[in-house]
Amino acid sequence: MRFARVLISAFALVIATSANALGQDEPAQQIYMDANELVEDRERGLYIARGEVRLRTGDRVLYADELIYDPQTGRVTARGNVQLFEGVQPAQQADEIILDDGMEEGVAYGFATLLENNGRAAAAAAIRRPDGSVELRDAYYTACELCEDGPGEPTWRLRAAEVTRDLDDEVIRYRDMSLEVAGVPVFYAPYFAHADPAAKRRSGFLLPAVDISNRLGFSYQQPYYWAISPHQDLVVSPRLMSEANPLLEFDYRRRFYSGEVNVEFSFTYEQEFTDGPDEDEKGEWRGDEEFRGHIFADGRFRLSPQWAWGFGAQAVDDALYLRRYDYSEVPEESSTLHQFDQRTLISQLYITGRGESYYADVSTIRFQQLTEDFDNDRLPFVAPLIRFNGDVPLPRGLGDIDVEFNAVGLRRELGRDYIRASAGLEWSAPAVLPLGVRAEPFLFGRADAFSFNTVDRFGTELDRRNFSRAVGAAGVDISWPFLRTGERFDAIIAPRAFTVAASGIDDDKIPVAAESETVDLDRTSLFQTNRVGGYDLWEDGTRIDVGISADLQGRAWSGLQLGGFVGRSYRLDGEPRLSEATGTLEDESDWVAEASIETDWGAISTRTRIDSVTGDLNRVDLTGALDIWRATVAATYTDLSDPAAPAELEEFSASAEFDLTDRWSATWLAVRDIDDARTRRTSAGLRYRDECTDFRIFWQREDLDIGDLGPSESIKFEIVLFTLGGIGED
Repeated sequence: MRFARVLISAFALVIATSANALGQDEPAQQIYMDANELVEDRERGLYIARGEVRLRTGDRVLYADELIYDPQTGRVTARGNVQLFEGVQPAQQADEIILDDGMEEGVAYGFATLLENNGRAAAAAAIRRPDGSVELRDAYYTACELCEDGPGEPTWRLRAAEVTRDLDDEVIRYRDMSLEVAGVPVFYAPYFAHADPAAKRRSGFLLPAVDISNRLGFSYQQPYYWAISPHQDLVVSPRLMSEANPLLEFDYRRRFYSGEVNVEFSFTYEQEFTDGPDEDEKGEWRGDEEFRGHIFADGRFRLSPQWAWGFGAQAVDDALYLRRYDYSEVPEESSTLHQFDQRTLISQLYITGRGESYYADVSTIRFQQLTEDFDNDRLPFVAPLIRFNGDVPLPRGLGDIDVEFNAVGLRRELGRDYIRASAGLEWSAPAVLPLGVRAEPFLFGRADAFSFNTVDRFGTELDRRNFSRAVGAAGVDISWPFLRTGERFDAIIAPRAFTVAASGIDDDKIPVAAESETVDLDRTSLFQTNRVGGYDLWEDGTRIDVGISADLQGRAWSGLQLGGFVGRSYRLDGEPRLSEATGTLEDESDWVAEASIETDWGAISTRTRIDSVTGDLNRVDLTGALDIWRATVAATYTDLSDPAAPAELEEFSASAEFDLTDRWSATWLAVRDIDDARTRRTSAGLRYRDECTDFRIFWQREDLDIGDLGPSESIKFEIVLFTLGGIGED
């Protein structure tokens, strides 16, 4: 019998009235229902709604093909494509759901639900408790797409006889749990629990890290995550190794209202590991067992919207400790101001300020070299390092003024002490002249004050010098870009000339300490007032730097871009201040050239420095990348063959990734030292990735001789089960 929709509200009213008749102390919530058809079965005392049924009470909404209400028992039975929504929670789906009349408690058959963060659960039967918790029977949990009606199994799932979602403790508990991979059980536990995907932070065990190496043997690391409070946590990770004593690692984080602190440290009680003279000979542990460890810590705190202070601490009690235990010698994440990556640890304390027209920082730095038998007393203690840069805008058309102050104090237990303070001003006023010529005249002036000593090889001070000096320069930077547009391509050609005349300095005004950096002449450093890094040296005299760049962007060929540059420097007077290895010793510097080509499927670029006398290539840097079909390939070649360079280098590195299928890929990487005929690093692996899993297994080898450590070789596993965590993940 089909009723008009206006009669459906009467059916809902009957349900609400019956609920009150069950003896509830408080009035039941209003129940609203909508359906295509309503049937009253007087013989059985049932009310039946069919077709696009929608039932709502409070923030709960139920959809079904058919809904049956029994006033005598107060039960509501929903069948066919049943979906139950509660507030903003994901839908709960079932073939059939039986609820009490308040929709608070019930049971579902053929149950499935989507949890937060894409977690999914399914069960033969699900029991809903009045407190909102759900107990599943013959159930499983996964982050993969459910495959009950498909031909395959999910990549992984946790199957259990009973699963309970505890909303109060934010935990999902399993009884008689097994981990299935592609439908095959690989692990069993009588009891297992993990944090609810909806929980933000919960204490508990994380998935372990596993690898095998020639130094440490089989390694198993089991981390435990401790959520100490809403603003701090600690990960404790004991590591067991078949070829070494156990190691304990800690990772601590704490957030404050104005900043945060991160601390990573580890320790073990062990001997020193050394490799044998033959690279194929197994290494051994020698010497006495003693405590060894490392610490990486950093913190940063706001003082105001513009100012902040921070610190960093990096230390080891054994120069090779980090390499022995496969730790990175550079912290992977750090908020510190200064960072080094050449096997040097630094500890620092600093304050920084940044505004619309200025930047400033003050810091102290302590170094530690990761080289055996190196006396760290020879490294400087920086106290302080002061840097300030400011911009003073002038009235329109008059340009602007850059203000700079830089000071540093270096103190050593063994070696020279060095103090310097420098203050400078630079004025520039870019302008566009007729015919599109861009000209930027500039004036530069700086005053330096130095104090340093000289010592003998025993560290005894022999002499101390104090002096000051003033340097200045004036010049103009001129470029004249030409633009041509066309149907097939657009082209820009821009010749450039940079002229500077700098004041001279006497040789006795150059500090013996010479803490300046060297420079390798390239497109960037060519057009600079003072091409010397740092403040000790000053490039005096008059010179002209010239170059021309060309860029082409295709219209007919999508993604095609060509670029090139060539230039050199001419010194008209003055003394050469840079080393021969920089390519500026002669009055006519080396040629600097760059070229690049880029398309939708790949790119290649090169940077070279060509000897101005012999025409030899003193330096070549070549990089290329290709992304076509299923393959991605990248390669880099470096050749530093300048006879004047401190050390020659010829190196080739390449990496490749090939998608075997939509989910499987193979990777390979190699770094080859051509001069030494050694492959310094090699890595090869397989990776599987889908919507719920990321798995990698790879082999890697490093052929490096660092201290007593020779080549290393290892096999690593990385497995990430989305929503649960990972094994060996970074």
